[in-house]
Amino acid sequence: MSNPDVVPMIDPSVIASLRELDDDGGSSLLIEVIDLYVNEASAQVAALQSALQSGDLRALERTAHTLKSSSANVGALGFAALCADIEHHGRAANATDLDELVGRAQQQYVEVCKALAAVKG
Repeated sequence: MSNPDVVPMIDPSVIASLRELDDDGGSSLLIEVIDLYVNEASAQVAALQSALQSGDLRALERTAHTLKSSSANVGALGFAALCADIEHHGRAANATDLDELVGRAQQQYVEVCKALAAVKG
């Protein structure tokens, strides 16, 4: 029996929606979207750390916002929520807990990538 408190790393309904958009009924669009996300998000996760280290909370906020949106688009809703937390801290110029939040984002991004690789097959 599954635990209702456990949220999958990738929302299957988002993946299903991406598959439906593919004209040929295959997975080529899904794979392209995942590959694009993984490549761009990698740079954004690194930019979060860079902005944190330099104390640029505005850049951190903008980067977290972008990462939040793109993560939601591939079904990484838990990761998107974490990015939303980082975005809110940046917007409020609240550096409290940002080290921990950005560290969690770096770790969770790795798990998201693994889950997306499994989706690709």
